[in-house]
Amino acid sequence: MSNSLGEFSEYLNFFLIFSSLLGFLYAIGEFFSYHRSRKQLLLGIIFLGTSYMLFNFYLLSSHKIKLLSYLYLTDLPIVASLGILLDEYFLTALEGKFRSLRRLFLKLLPVVLLFILILVWNLLHKTEFIKKAESPAYSLEDRPVLLVTPIILIYVWCMLRILWRLSRQIRWSTFRKNTTLKIGLIIALFCLALSLNALRTIALGNHLAYQLSGIAIGFFFCFLYVLRQASPDFFLEVRKIVEEEKKERISQISKLDRSLVRKQLEDLFEKEKIYREEKLNLRDLAERMDLTSHQLSEFLNTEIKLSFYQYTNLFRVKEAKEKIEKEPDRSLLAIAYDVGFGSKSTFNEAFKKETGKTPREYREKILKKHPIR
Repeated sequence: MSNSLGEFSEYLNFFLIFSSLLGFLYAIGEFFSYHRSRKQLLLGIIFLGTSYMLFNFYLLSSHKIKLLSYLYLTDLPIVASLGILLDEYFLTALEGKFRSLRRLFLKLLPVVLLFILILVWNLLHKTEFIKKAESPAYSLEDRPVLLVTPIILIYVWCMLRILWRLSRQIRWSTFRKNTTLKIGLIIALFCLALSLNALRTIALGNHLAYQLSGIAIGFFFCFLYVLRQASPDFFLEVRKIVEEEKKERISQISKLDRSLVRKQLEDLFEKEKIYREEKLNLRDLAERMDLTSHQLSEFLNTEIKLSFYQYTNLFRVKEAKEKIEKEPDRSLLAIAYDVGFGSKSTFNEAFKKETGKTPREYREKILKKHPIR
């Protein structure tokens, strides 16, 4: 039984060191990427920090920490810095915003001071630690609470900020409909759950818990690799959704029944042929539909993908084409007035924009196919 546990522990330790190297390779890949950006540099640093944390897990779970006693507890400030950097990365990936380097440094400064404090603590307790590590009753439970507690608070606070930012920017109904967002939310929740478990492990100092936490992070690395291969623009897609959500929040038409507005437009233009009115403008049309000018303009631009004049001229030109085909000998100016154009120049310009030909060229083409007898 003890041999089986020993072999199992060896396999777990091997996976920890493998995951640490994998994270290191990810970091190198980000640092030397052809299209390197600040976001990729942040991601590289995050991978590098996670790689070091996994290496520290390996040292603790394999009892080799006694050979590198000065690294004892140095995983704590790394965890805290990862929380801060992840918060910065999500801010950059989701919103395209960059905090100043000075502000980011000020946030990391307490973590750097904590790292120095830990190094001093290790130097002062080196002899005592080595004696404990060589003892059969060696345990990691004798960790200073004043060092562990700030890490727990910093990291969890950063993860909650990420989740809060996601919930503030994206509606739950959008989460339910979009697979990309579901994956993003699962990643964020997994990071939070993993961090809570890992921090509990750090506080309790259980060897098996260290190994299992490291394995979970290792498998997460593998998942991220597969995700990035399958969807290289994953965070770009999420960012686009966030931008759409921002537009929706400030939208003038978010509370309108869009299918009803579309039907109103169709009735007015196709049945009542309102476009024939020469002086028709956006405000008049909006009043007839019980909308504001801003609402109608936004609806046309976002739902129809046309401006008011483009939409109106589309119907005018369509009817003008029909009239030319039925009455090719009729005056083009008379046709222009019939369908709502106020002058020959605007008629020619709109007609050519829609058909690629002037009204005269279009009529000549019709006459060639069907000459008047």
